[in-house]
Amino acid sequence: MSARASGNSSNERGVGLIEVMVGIVIGMLLVLMIFQIYLVTESQKRTITSANDAQENASYGLFLLGQDLAGAGNVISVTTPPAKTPALSGCAMLRPIPVVIAAGATDNDPDSLTVLFGGSGSLSTPAAFLNNALVSTSPPGVYQVLGPVGFSPNDVIAAVQGANCTLSTINAGGVTVAAGTGIATIAHTLTATPGNNTVATYNAASASLVNLGQGDRFGRTLYSVDPANSTLRTQSLLPAVLPATPVVSNVVNLKAQFGLDTDGDGDVDTWQSATVNWSSANLPLQPIAPNLTYPWQQIRAVRVAIVTRSEKYETDAVTPGPLAMLCSPAPCAASMTLTTDQQHYRYKVLETIVPLRNAVWNAP
Repeated sequence: MSARASGNSSNERGVGLIEVMVGIVIGMLLVLMIFQIYLVTESQKRTITSANDAQENASYGLFLLGQDLAGAGNVISVTTPPAKTPALSGCAMLRPIPVVIAAGATDNDPDSLTVLFGGSGSLSTPAAFLNNALVSTSPPGVYQVLGPVGFSPNDVIAAVQGANCTLSTINAGGVTVAAGTGIATIAHTLTATPGNNTVATYNAASASLVNLGQGDRFGRTLYSVDPANSTLRTQSLLPAVLPATPVVSNVVNLKAQFGLDTDGDGDVDTWQSATVNWSSANLPLQPIAPNLTYPWQQIRAVRVAIVTRSEKYETDAVTPGPLAMLCSPAPCAASMTLTTDQQHYRYKVLETIVPLRNAVWNAP
């Protein structure tokens, strides 16, 4: 009995050290394979997520710009704020200019856009004078017009006759309406604006009064790219200059052009970069004429291109560049070159065209 038991036990085999080591090696290989698959999957996930973030940033940036541009130039805007040293003075500052574009020095340098808004809640239709008014007296001569509901205390008003124009602010309690006639008598104070015409006489036969709305509602909003932080930022310039606020991250470039109607048919036929007469320095200085002779009267739309970058730095160069912008019609208006380091990021270029309400003022 004991001999057979001893013989049977000698034929039994267990797991030896070699088998254990082989099993450990196979297990380690499987773990390494799974880990490698996880790394590749996670890297692809980060790349896709980063690219999606760049897409969303570009879309949001264009949404913000488009929202402001859609109402740009509403009523009459103040091209140069009186609080600053103006390039224009008096009523010459009043232009239905919807937006001013400051071009970057090169295609790699972002443009900036200043969107302008009027201060009136309704269309500023000129009201004919019913009396002769001399503004050089103290206080200045009152204005009489029909349409009392169109004027309120603290509204900024412009008396216009030919080349003469005077800016004033309606006094508190300064609107008096004659019973049964609808004639409004308006007491006003001349604005402390450089170059304001304070000696003109306005005649009932040919003068008119334009309501520009509440002075604290005039708007100037600057959109620019902060190259140090790669952010799109917005800054209010009127009625008060406020600090710039970052609104979209990973924005590396911004380009814009005016859509011009050069033949007066109401359609955009030319895309014009902010150069020469359309530059930020020259556009507000263009004279007024009742036709499409001057640049700001041809503006019908603005198109904007925004370039955003993914946050993830790729090991390999993934974007050789250049990044073309505003290419329809050819040739492209801008082409952004990328440095060796910049080529390791992924980019999104989105564009939009915003028609301007300001077109009603530009009609010939």
